[in-house]
Amino acid sequence: MSWGKGIVLVFVVFILGIGLLVYRSMTKNIDLVTTNYYEKELKYQEQIDKINNTNSLKENIKIDYNGNVILITYPAVQKNITGEISFYKPSDAKSDFRIKVEPGSDMKQLIQKEMLAKGLWKVQINWAMDGRDYFSEDKVMIQ
Repeated sequence: MSWGKGIVLVFVVFILGIGLLVYRSMTKNIDLVTTNYYEKELKYQEQIDKINNTNSLKENIKIDYNGNVILITYPAVQKNITGEISFYKPSDAKSDFRIKVEPGSDMKQLIQKEMLAKGLWKVQINWAMDGRDYFSEDKVMIQ
């Protein structure tokens, strides 16, 4: 094989490889963490305030997974806690869901494993008590 044919062959293989990479990158579905990220960015100072409020508590929310259920333990300081729990699955945005904060009389809330597909989940809790807003976040691996 001559030098000219070898160089042309290398260029053709290179161009085909780049074309394949462009095609695959255009057809790959990439889920955003949130669809309204611009609005959330504008309100980020509120988020910082919620995190600071949470850090100032003596007792914080605990999120535990024991293989069967996710147990969320709220601070025993107050009984009138309201808010929302968001479950985000980074690998599949269609699995994301939200539920209300509804602690029982023992200040605990159970989420059944059946509600969650296997894999990594981000659990974010936006909650309020005594007129102050709080935010807690943790990761849970469902197996």
